[in-house]
Amino acid sequence: MTVVNSVIGPDELVSRVSQAHARMLELADQLDDRQKDAASGLPGWSRGHVLQHLADNARAFERQALTALRGELKDMYDGGQGERDRSIERGAALPLAELREDLMLAQQALEDSWSRLTAADWRRPVRFRHATVLDTALARWREAEIHAVDLALDYRPRDWSLAFALHALDFLSDRAPAGIRLVLRAVDDGFTRTLGSGTAVEVTGAVRDLAAWMAGRSLDGHLSTAGPHLPHLGPWPPDPAD
Repeated sequence: MTVVNSVIGPDELVSRVSQAHARMLELADQLDDRQKDAASGLPGWSRGHVLQHLADNARAFERQALTALRGELKDMYDGGQGERDRSIERGAALPLAELREDLMLAQQALEDSWSRLTAADWRRPVRFRHATVLDTALARWREAEIHAVDLALDYRPRDWSLAFALHALDFLSDRAPAGIRLVLRAVDDGFTRTLGSGTAVEVTGAVRDLAAWMAGRSLDGHLSTAGPHLPHLGPWPPDPAD
């Protein structure tokens, strides 16, 4: 698939990811162990699953950055998808205090690895998506912002920055259904994006609701279209064992 290029420089992107990391810890601080075990917004996952996944994902992107600095390529996770899934299951059962500590340390280690990078280093290739280190930072931004919503607390798509909502729409453009020309029109931002080709179908609403719909998350407002239902989106762009 086509990698989404960032119009945000590395320094600004790292700052935005760091803010999202801090927010994730603040959300974790709202929980107790019982609430940690309650259902998240993701089918089959508790909030503990989400927190463990975010910690593991931070370590995986740290691994991508450090191996890129050595001029090497490595998979996201030792043991592949199977070990990724087993780690999430193990971690979800841990006490909340352990999960939060692990997440804090993993996020800090990732940010520390990024602090070593030069402008040229951000363009180094990685195994993830056969892309660059900069693309992994964009992916981490998506992970932190979207999974913050999945914790089903007081952070919603309406709280996403405009920059993130527009980035998410760009990244998720591959989900446009085959055989139609999907026109996304934001009533609050003047944003219009046309995806695909075929019979035109327009979906209109707030830009953050458009991004939430494309991301498969619940809306804060309402989207309108001429037909009886919103179009059925294609699969999420594949990340190797994300």
